[in-house]
Amino acid sequence: MSDQSVRSGGISLAGSVSRRGLLRAVGAGAAVAGTGGLLEACSSGIKGANAGGGTKGITIGWIHPLTGPLAGFGAPDNWVISKIKQTTPYKNGFKIGGKTFSVTIKSYDTQSSSTRAGDLAKTAILNDNVDLLLASSTPETVNAVASQAETLGTPLICANIPWEAWYINLGGNPLKPTLKPKFVVMYFLGAEHLIKCFIPMWNRIHSQLHTNKVVAAAFPNDSDGNAFRAVFPPIAKAAGYTFDLSPAYTDGTTNYSSMISQFKADKADFFTNVPLPPDFATMWKQAVQQGFKPKLATVAKVLLFPPDAYALGSLAYNVATDAWWVPSLPWTSTFTGETCQQMATEFEAATKGQWNSNISNYSLFEAAHAALTSVSDPHDKAEVAGAIHQVNIQALAGPLNFASGGPAPGVAITPPVGVQWQKGTKFPVEMQVVDNTLVPQAKITADLHPTNP
Repeated sequence: MSDQSVRSGGISLAGSVSRRGLLRAVGAGAAVAGTGGLLEACSSGIKGANAGGGTKGITIGWIHPLTGPLAGFGAPDNWVISKIKQTTPYKNGFKIGGKTFSVTIKSYDTQSSSTRAGDLAKTAILNDNVDLLLASSTPETVNAVASQAETLGTPLICANIPWEAWYINLGGNPLKPTLKPKFVVMYFLGAEHLIKCFIPMWNRIHSQLHTNKVVAAAFPNDSDGNAFRAVFPPIAKAAGYTFDLSPAYTDGTTNYSSMISQFKADKADFFTNVPLPPDFATMWKQAVQQGFKPKLATVAKVLLFPPDAYALGSLAYNVATDAWWVPSLPWTSTFTGETCQQMATEFEAATKGQWNSNISNYSLFEAAHAALTSVSDPHDKAEVAGAIHQVNIQALAGPLNFASGGPAPGVAITPPVGVQWQKGTKFPVEMQVVDNTLVPQAKITADLHPTNP
């Protein structure tokens, strides 16, 4: 990657987004470190065989949001832990250098608080003496943990955070990714992958309905909104689309009439956004009431998980978004060989709810196992830190190669598929895979429908 460009699938942002603009946009509010008192963690012990004759067991800590506003991201996590408990390595212990090490997993609930996430990282490292940390779900969780892990010298594997925000928080520059974090790696996608996921769906609706190529974009004045405002329009312009940008509105806005009037006056046939979920519900209901009917709505940050779609009822029909993990992917567990579809089916049977993309958090434990079993001493944090940067596995979340250089050192990209909420048969609305441009291995499960024909 050159100093002047950010590339995704052959599309360059050269000259279109300044370094200062991108850092300000993606990094606003991203560098968070816990500063409060140490908070007590919940723990879930997973004990294996201790055949090493007194060998000290391995402790892995997972910091994630199980309650609070971000709980949707953590909804599958307890089920994931239950699955991990059943795998041979975690049940019977890790075999390392002729010894078998028992494994204990400690689960720490951030309660969706950035400050608490940082405090829990300090607790895990300084009090609980974890050998390896895991962190997942949004910059609000992951960045606070990553800051502590890098500062306190503890290996950490992260997931479910746009790579740019993760990298900036650690002091890196996405436009010149020379910084190599010493103790931290991650897998997920970037902001550029979302627009690259949406454009093929726009193209298909354009061909079908002979639309214009004007995209109404409702981006708030927050870190996500500023990032999308910087990254999305240049890539869309290269694909022939014009962005009709809303003013940078305040999170929590309750009246979107002027914005909707602007979109209607400009006759925008497409709609995209990155709002807080309650704001989208308000905005979308007002759009329907005021007669703004885009041919296709492609939303980000909202409608990622079933409960959000259920809350909108029929208003969620044929709204499209992205998904980083779906049952129709061909990936399998490195522990059991189970497929994505088998995992999703089992999750639904166990929880009586619809599958959730964060079942992919299972792969945090696959990467942890791969790293820890490649070292001579799993308690040597420097050695384990080196090992996580060399992990290269085919996991349930897809190919994870932290040694590849990715878009930045320590980053493995798991690209999204295009999905659409359609009227369901088993559940009120169901997420269907409608585009696999970025992940051709994913099976299409339904045709893409216009949001408003």
